[in-house]
Amino acid sequence: MSKLKNALAAVLVFVIAGAMSAEQATMVADSMRYDPAASVITASGSVHVTHPDGEIFGDKGSGSVDGRNFEIHGNVRGHFKDNDGASVSLECADAYLNTGNGGTRTITAKGSATLTRRAEKISADSITWDLPGDKYSAFGNVLGDFETYAVDADAVSRDARIISARAVRKFHEKARKMTISADNAEGVIIDGLISELAAAGSVVITAPDKSGSMTKATGGKCVYSRDSNTVVVTGNATVTQTGRRLNSERIVYYADTGRIDATGNPALTFETERR
Repeated sequence: MSKLKNALAAVLVFVIAGAMSAEQATMVADSMRYDPAASVITASGSVHVTHPDGEIFGDKGSGSVDGRNFEIHGNVRGHFKDNDGASVSLECADAYLNTGNGGTRTITAKGSATLTRRAEKISADSITWDLPGDKYSAFGNVLGDFETYAVDADAVSRDARIISARAVRKFHEKARKMTISADNAEGVIIDGLISELAAAGSVVITAPDKSGSMTKATGGKCVYSRDSNTVVVTGNATVTQTGRRLNSERIVYYADTGRIDATGNPALTFETERR
């Protein structure tokens, strides 16, 4: 049994720790088995893996003896570290750890997956994270809650400072209470804030003005800039406010003041009362 546990530990050194082959990882479980014909090691019952970067728990698991792949199933919980040493937690039904060519490591969580790191919390049907960096992808019923914004979409991915989303039901900028929906969106993150967001396809923007009344803008594309606090809408752009509607080729909405600039055949429609 001690030899088998050592063999399992060696597998996890490569799967989880990647190139850190000089450091130890261990696996503990109620039972373990090695199948030399299939070159697979399996474990079941209170599986607990510890290693220099963190730990992961589950009901059962299996891995290849070459150390490149490992999977764990049932009530999976994991605790890791990102590049800055901050804690990252993971919960899901199934997790798959893979070491690619060059020693890159990824973990894919499936089944009610939730990833929490610093001020970010993402839940989705499936989440793939490149350990221990700032790159991840989430698919299926994605809900992302961040310090300054929130996202509800079919797919969300981040690669360092770039965040992108598909079938965006809601991008909500918390401080300005502005919401954007679109077919696709891509933004730039600086110091935890969305500095710029470009959206395309069936774009709808809603935001309250100083009086609390809602302004609604629609168009084919929009670009939101935090620095200038503007939303530029193009492609059959329309802005609707209480009692009036503005159509133009290009509309600039200033979120702080409520000011609107329109260029390209602007047309303003007022609602009037009959007397």
